[in-house]
Amino acid sequence: MHVRRRGNVFELKVQHKLLPKTFYATFPTEAEAREYGGRLEALLDRGILVDGLIAERSNDPLLFGLIASYRSGALPPARDAILAVLADELAGVQLSAVTYRWCEAWVAQLKRERHLAPGTIRKRVSALSHALEAHFRRLEQAWANPLRLLPRGYSSYSREDAAELAARDLAPRRDVTRDRRLDAAEEGRIRSALAGERRPDRERSLAADPAFAMLFDLILETGMRLREAYTLRVEQVDLASGTINVAGTKGRDGAPKPRQVPIKPALRPLLSDYCRDRVGLLFPFWGGDRAELARVTAALSRRFARLFDYAGVADFTEHDLRHEACCRWVTLRNSRGGWMFSDIEVCRIMGWSDPRMMLRYASLRGTDLAARFSE
Repeated sequence: MHVRRRGNVFELKVQHKLLPKTFYATFPTEAEAREYGGRLEALLDRGILVDGLIAERSNDPLLFGLIASYRSGALPPARDAILAVLADELAGVQLSAVTYRWCEAWVAQLKRERHLAPGTIRKRVSALSHALEAHFRRLEQAWANPLRLLPRGYSSYSREDAAELAARDLAPRRDVTRDRRLDAAEEGRIRSALAGERRPDRERSLAADPAFAMLFDLILETGMRLREAYTLRVEQVDLASGTINVAGTKGRDGAPKPRQVPIKPALRPLLSDYCRDRVGLLFPFWGGDRAELARVTAALSRRFARLFDYAGVADFTEHDLRHEACCRWVTLRNSRGGWMFSDIEVCRIMGWSDPRMMLRYASLRGTDLAARFSE
């Protein structure tokens, strides 16, 4: 493989014994050319020669090159991770092969061969769909995306899918809806564990860590996402106005989506004491290197899992704290006994543009609803 600059583009040159002639292609950046060339050589080394490989790249590219080009821009971390997997899984597929029949067959393969959950299938379809549409936007060409034509419920397992899986002693996968709330006793046990109190049936306690305890309080009382919380800087906490200026991590194509989150009265003195004499990052878990974000997120998620397990709340997850926080915002009362915030205001606090997200996160207890009869 050889890459060289030619004017405003970079030319990729690949020679291989499986190729009848030298393969050339041009790319807008050197990184894209090397990414495409590396994956192409990996395919050829495995003996994979795609029909029409020598055709002009601009007319009929391989999906792994198209995906690599899309990933070179700013993307949400979750979508980028999915596309990294798809680049390998769909390495030998050319764009011309992506018809509606191919889409149906691909979805069937994800269910019958890979046995993926419906939600995982939808995420893969969505990620590939974004990559394909970005490709044609760059070319300024009109194109009907066959992935968008898949019928409603395409990711659910059909009777035919179930029959195929039954032959392998497998059952259809279904989406799991999280509806887990934190009761007062469970929260008390978690706070005891954070304070370093030892359980009677354990030899040791968890080490007390004020920073980790503050992170727990911050997520529980604001509903911030884990990455939004641990990447906060001290100057983003405005105690004078009673708000936290959150950068946001779920903007379009990975762009920041800033919002202001109000600080509850009970949280305000805790944050005031914690922020005193601190500068820079609010928490010590991340050093500021964006390449380390995924590792830090995974490490903190595991730490929360250990905390909840020690506290005897083993079926609780860090993300459940965000669900719990949403419910607390929804049911918060003002001094006159009325609801503190409207649904739209709660969506703003949580960082959602689509109010339907409330239906996923507002896991209200029956006791909360029944209590209103006596009001």
